[in-house]
Amino acid sequence: MAFDLVTSSDRRHSTLQKGFNLRWPLGNVQGESSPNGASRIYICYSEQDIIDAAAQALALADGRITVRSGGHCYEGFVSNRMPGHPNETLSILDIGRLKTLAYQADGQLRSVLVPEAPYGYQFRVAAGCQNWDTYVALYTAAGKTLPGGSCYSVGAGGHICGGGYGLLSRKYGLTCDWLSGVDILVPNPQGTGLLATHVSRESSDADELDLFAACCGGGGGQFGIITSYYFKALPQAPKEVYWLVLEWDWADLTQPALERLLETYQAWFANNQANTNTWGLATKLEMRHQNTGNVTLGIHYVDKDGALDDLAPFEDFVATMLAAVAVRATESIPPFYGVRLPRGSQAGRTIDSLSSAHQAARRMDWLPFSQSVNGSGDNQRGRYKSAYQKGVFTPQVLSAIWATLTRPDPDNYLTQSLIQIQSFGGRINQPDGPTRAQSSAAQRSSYLKWQPQCYWRDASAEADQAHADWIQGLYFQAFADSQGVPLNDQFEGCYINYPDLDMTYLGGNPANGKNTQWYRIFFPNTIIESRLRRTKKRWDPLNIFRNEMSVPTTP
Repeated sequence: MAFDLVTSSDRRHSTLQKGFNLRWPLGNVQGESSPNGASRIYICYSEQDIIDAAAQALALADGRITVRSGGHCYEGFVSNRMPGHPNETLSILDIGRLKTLAYQADGQLRSVLVPEAPYGYQFRVAAGCQNWDTYVALYTAAGKTLPGGSCYSVGAGGHICGGGYGLLSRKYGLTCDWLSGVDILVPNPQGTGLLATHVSRESSDADELDLFAACCGGGGGQFGIITSYYFKALPQAPKEVYWLVLEWDWADLTQPALERLLETYQAWFANNQANTNTWGLATKLEMRHQNTGNVTLGIHYVDKDGALDDLAPFEDFVATMLAAVAVRATESIPPFYGVRLPRGSQAGRTIDSLSSAHQAARRMDWLPFSQSVNGSGDNQRGRYKSAYQKGVFTPQVLSAIWATLTRPDPDNYLTQSLIQIQSFGGRINQPDGPTRAQSSAAQRSSYLKWQPQCYWRDASAEADQAHADWIQGLYFQAFADSQGVPLNDQFEGCYINYPDLDMTYLGGNPANGKNTQWYRIFFPNTIIESRLRRTKKRWDPLNIFRNEMSVPTTP
């Protein structure tokens, strides 16, 4: 056996119990191993290591296994013992060392797990590959890319199977829409080990097609352990990118101005869904709490040919936004991923026309640009939510956003708290028929995607509660008419890759009882939801891969 087994006697144990979010494991104390976390961490270097480690871990008394590639799960599903199971022996199978990226131009790459599988591919991305390394390797080898996320250290393992999206997704679709095949280790009938399986978009077996579809947006750690993703083709990487970050100072912003910004922002993407020439324009709106910084709008643009020969969509968007807000905008000076400056301290040049916007915009080669915005941030404590917005901003939602951003914070807890709303739609909403049919990404009608988030370092109960109150309060107010959940005429639920345990409770409130229908918040398409439940029953009937938000095994 070639894997490394890390137990509590190993000085690495307290570190390797953790991932990106330092809220986990529960009771996390710096430099100490948590009794609520994994007893054992298996560092796996190959597919056989995973098989051997799983067999050993599952043979332990009350043994449960979880899998980690990049370590970015927002909830404690990898790091925590299951609630109500104090004697559980939790083992993390860390597959982050599986980093092979292979390219074969003739399309004859074969499955590593099942070499006799009759499918050939151009690209293989092992599950431990992280975003930045993947983008560099694909670009240098073939001039290709994945329309994935901008956090450099996110692992392919959980990113792609949860759907995956980023600044190129309006142009090219979700990451999982390009997927052609998957190597996956599924439980054996006895639940004592894992079996090597390969499923393809071309599979003729109905159960295999269901499992493939589950790997296209159903979320990680649900049916087995994905070891490699395969692609028959990938989109051409852009040649260049046009990049501009507008900033509005809280010293100047009023509630009507912010509401105009949001209403115009949503309308532009809704109105341009049918215009494929605009799909290369993607944005990230970051509305920071007043104790965190100002409001910024990052604008990423490539034209329909992946170049910068036609700037008309960029110009139309910028001109529309500047006219609507009617408050002085400036060029944002700090790095886009960095800490923002306090109100009244804008140092960038004023942007009040297309001419000044062009002067401030940066024309960059695509690969260096991808690196420049590729910030995962510090490992801290964090809370997150998500929402897909298919309709307009109602007065109730607008009022809730303003109240959340200006919420009194006398103890200055909210120094890293923001409501992020990114562009969506475009190609995502118009995949070809087979791609849509073989996808578990249920939200294909939205034009915006929310990711409220907050970070903090203080591990006190008071700091934890202050951030919980802030981020939960947004949803209690914004979605009061739909019981605290973004599932109504204007919204179509939440993103499974931004897991949020609040959504498993009635009203999105942990003070209430459990909502037995919570799964439909993440998979509101009943065909997709029922298929995922069927797939779970077929491929993991003993519920070996389970967490607090895995596929429900009961209706």
